[in-house]
Amino acid sequence: MDTKQHAPGTQSEYAGALCRLQHKDSGFLLGYQQRRVYNLLIKGGIYSVADISIALRLSDPRSIIRDLRKKGIPVADVWCNGGHGGRFKRYFIRKGGVE
Repeated sequence: MDTKQHAPGTQSEYAGALCRLQHKDSGFLLGYQQRRVYNLLIKGGIYSVADISIALRLSDPRSIIRDLRKKGIPVADVWCNGGHGGRFKRYFIRKGGVE
């Protein structure tokens, strides 16, 4: 009788991978995409959603930012006026930790 061979899994190598992060005095478990957004924001600089999308090739990082905030990471934002009467937010993490 022949034995069946199974194809290898097609899951991404990063699916379900968690990383423990130490920020200030708290520890967090971050998923792969959360860690990428956190690392971009912690470097310094102020990024719009479009900037983050281009830099990390994400379709919509707002939900990732929401999840980071739920975990207690102080992601701050500021409203900016764009051209043609539009407004958008820029996101950043303050170095001093003051929200």
